[in-house]
Amino acid sequence: MWLILIIIPLVIAWWVATDARKRGYSKVAALIWFLGVWLALIIFLPLYLIIRPKTSRQLGQPSQLGQPGQPGELAPEGETTVCPHCGRLYKERIFYCPYCGQKLDEEL
Repeated sequence: MWLILIIIPLVIAWWVATDARKRGYSKVAALIWFLGVWLALIIFLPLYLIIRPKTSRQLGQPSQLGQPGQPGELAPEGETTVCPHCGRLYKERIFYCPYCGQKLDEEL
């Protein structure tokens, strides 16, 4: 019984910390969310779900990549690319978004 009371909140807290990192929270903030959810699940989980940053899909933003290039290639100085999943900007041509972790189209 104690095992269930410890393991289930631990798994949920791990998900919250991982989701927080994907949404741009620092490692320290993700750790604080992890500990809060693990120790006080009933309070911190609803709080996190309410205040976490929304994704571009939830905001109704268009999901298009604007800049051509190859994955792994650095963008020219000052030029950025928009992730079609979370809407955050990044400079490097990559296969996965550094913020939300979603796979990007290979034809950037």
